[in-house]
Amino acid sequence: MKNTKLLKIIGFIAVLGFMLNSCDQLKHTVYGSDNPDPNPTGQGPAVITEITPSEGYLKDIITINGSGFSNVADENLVSFGQLVGTIISASTTSLQVETPDLTGQTVEVKVAIKGSEFWSNSGEFTFKDAIQYVTTDINWPMGVDADDDGNVYIGSAGDGVIYKIDTNDNMTVFAEVGPSGAIRFGPEKWLYVCQSWDGTVTRISPDGSTSEEYAAVEGVRDIDWDGSGNTYILQGSGGVVRIDPSGNQLQAVEDGTYGGETKSCRIFGDYFYFTEIWGSTLWRMDITANGLENPVAVYEGNSPVGIEIDENGTVYFTEAWETTLYTLNPDDLSVNALFEGELMTPMRYLNYVKKIIYIVFPGWGGIGEVMSVFIGIPQAPGPDYTSG
Repeated sequence: MKNTKLLKIIGFIAVLGFMLNSCDQLKHTVYGSDNPDPNPTGQGPAVITEITPSEGYLKDIITINGSGFSNVADENLVSFGQLVGTIISASTTSLQVETPDLTGQTVEVKVAIKGSEFWSNSGEFTFKDAIQYVTTDINWPMGVDADDDGNVYIGSAGDGVIYKIDTNDNMTVFAEVGPSGAIRFGPEKWLYVCQSWDGTVTRISPDGSTSEEYAAVEGVRDIDWDGSGNTYILQGSGGVVRIDPSGNQLQAVEDGTYGGETKSCRIFGDYFYFTEIWGSTLWRMDITANGLENPVAVYEGNSPVGIEIDENGTVYFTEAWETTLYTLNPDDLSVNALFEGELMTPMRYLNYVKKIIYIVFPGWGGIGEVMSVFIGIPQAPGPDYTSG
């Protein structure tokens, strides 16, 4: 009994000592002339007088004029509804801000500054719809690209022609060449048409008046060019053919190497990317003098199909049966979703022109659709003759 009482007393003393020690540690810091508060409050709110422009797209640079802003960019915060913009530059009367990833809505804009406990007054910014339909009435569309003037070219496998849709939405026949694969602008702004069923690549002159066979390649699905002007032709059965500017042809990857059915390819710098749909893999290879070497699976998921790349090297891809556009960071291989659940399925034949990605829904061999998605970041740089 005595031992029990003794243990209780010892326990009480230990707890009391812990509490006293904790109280000593929880003393508040005292700020003063010798120890200034790093985040002082008491400053009045900022004031917004004008937002210009008052409407635009995601990743546009806008100007917010007013007063009471900090000339240190990181000491300002600009909210667009529930998201935050990126401060590009700042003065006490003006902020340059990159808009966040929103589309098709009007949101409240407010500014908070370091040193104030209050938001500014609010303004409004209207996000234009970043998702547009180029057409919803193409017979079995295959392949899409656009020229510098904003005219869109769409291949129709069902009609056996290439259509041209101008900036006033007028659709005409550009050339009577039937695609069965991607179409892309290439050297001297000729339009290259992949014809998997015929085992050829046909090119069409810029005015549409002349067409000629460029290469004979079995199962051709997609095409791209590197910075030296070499052509790379992706075969559906997993091979890649390289053609140099003099016309010399090299089997850069043996046909049949990737048997999961390859669909799309793109080049960025010294890398060649391609998708393997049934192998559920997005591959990257080094471009070398010997061809394409050192394959790396940079993504393994649910049947990647279409692929594109922006100027920063970020890879955009689609997956079969998904209605979302995905991004792949080339450094850490992290994946993010854009426009989640807002697009189409399946999405094929992606083509990036300026700040827009064009996407084809083939329509299962019937009537299909072509969509444009404003990304807000320029396409990857390429040879001067590319359409962008």
